[in-house]
Amino acid sequence: MYGKENRKTLKTMTDEKFHILVVDDSGSAQDLIRIYLSRTDIKAAFAENGIQAIQKAKSNPFDLILMDVWLPDIDGIEVCRLLKSDARTKDIPVIFVTVASDKKSLLRGFQAGAVDYITKPFEKEELLARVTTHLRLKRYMEELVIARRKAEESEKLKMAFLSNMSHEIRTPMNSIIGFAELLQDRNLTAKERKEFSDIIISSGEQLLSIIDEILEVSKEEAGELNLFEQQFSLRKFMKELESVFVKRLKDKPVELVVYVPEDAPDMVVADKVRLKQIFDNLLSNAEKFTPEGVIEIGYKLLPKRIPVLEFYVKDTGIGIPKDKQDTIFERFTQVEDNLTQNFTGTGLGLSIVKRLVTFMGGYVSLQSEPGKGSTFTFTLPYKKPSDKTLSTDEKGNKPFFPPDNAWLGKTLLIADDVQQVFAFFRETLKRTGVEMLYAKDGKEALEIYQNHKKEIDVALIDIQMPEVNGLEVAKTIRKQDKSLPLVAQTGLALNIGKEEAEKAGFNDVIYKPIRLDMLVKILKKYLD
Repeated sequence: MYGKENRKTLKTMTDEKFHILVVDDSGSAQDLIRIYLSRTDIKAAFAENGIQAIQKAKSNPFDLILMDVWLPDIDGIEVCRLLKSDARTKDIPVIFVTVASDKKSLLRGFQAGAVDYITKPFEKEELLARVTTHLRLKRYMEELVIARRKAEESEKLKMAFLSNMSHEIRTPMNSIIGFAELLQDRNLTAKERKEFSDIIISSGEQLLSIIDEILEVSKEEAGELNLFEQQFSLRKFMKELESVFVKRLKDKPVELVVYVPEDAPDMVVADKVRLKQIFDNLLSNAEKFTPEGVIEIGYKLLPKRIPVLEFYVKDTGIGIPKDKQDTIFERFTQVEDNLTQNFTGTGLGLSIVKRLVTFMGGYVSLQSEPGKGSTFTFTLPYKKPSDKTLSTDEKGNKPFFPPDNAWLGKTLLIADDVQQVFAFFRETLKRTGVEMLYAKDGKEALEIYQNHKKEIDVALIDIQMPEVNGLEVAKTIRKQDKSLPLVAQTGLALNIGKEEAEKAGFNDVIYKPIRLDMLVKILKKYLD
């Protein structure tokens, strides 16, 4: 029976305003169907013959056609065949109405493209049940088509992105490998060595930036984004940005201007790292699309009921077309087609900006006009710092390299399956006088620890190693020694966090590529 549940389903479906065409030359049959549909809110149109049915179907987007087999001019089966041969009407499902004994017509009807049939005299429950089923199926098919189209578009974007990433990664890698080979020439002058070294470092930082952008998106999808708020000086922060990007713009006819009103607050509580990430992406974007002119950055306090800081990056570059502005913050999207573009980049930067700003409680907007430049504006909640807590800028904890033989008599255990990492530690720290024990895997690390446990002052242990992984090494050592400083070194920035490392027994985590200042900072913490 067509009970409450089916009526509820049909009512939900008809909220989407389904529209059907009833084709029948019998006035009494039309009236009966009209009465049956009256409580469902399905909108019904009527046709009395085949010609009229075809005309109406081609001029209206019907969701279903309920058609009598026997019509006065063209029989319903031929009408169905004509509808299925027309691109405008081929996807409209057709249900035939016929007498129960006309089995031959039913077979011809299905061959013509019909999806179902109802026999006369039909019952209300059967009619509504079949109509409901095929309306639902049609809607599901439409949704599947849309989903497939979106998936194909997404796949196309991702393939273009991967192709672009291949280019973006290979470009700095080419410089790194090429100039590293040139450095092997013993006849190079000191100036040439410095020039080649600077290119290698710059290319390495470019490559790291690309990897960081990809990881940032992965972290967000995995729910790994976190905020680490601290007190710092915004004015000093803006000067640091200016210093970095002025150097990057030195070979371009582009001026960087910083504007901060006198009444703008200085000390704030925010995630400084994330704020720098946002500005880095926006400034890199402005640098890329401003061949000459001015890039201006700044901020001000908006005096709202709940105060917010408004930041901006404004450029006089090429601008962004109106039809691209709605999609510019989407992943894998760039203004130009990948095959013809004149500009490099991952297509992730602006999507990262939007997601970070939103995650930090603000919003981002864009004003742009082709040929006149772009202005990206974003807001963040203004959190005034307390007087009790020193800012990170006031603590003066920037690490410096220790003097020669500063760690003479100290011993490090270095566990890493990549020998180049040990070579980096050895060459970097040789002036300090520190002794080093090297293990190429987790099993060897535990053996060295057992033989030299009284000598080792700090252990730097890679997480991903053969035989025994770094987490297990740390857990094993911790069972015997609760005080030995253990530092996890890892390139698994996406998967290994401080909480997981601490749970295994590590005191600190250092992420690859290991920066000299970060390495010295951690070692000073345990060796001084």
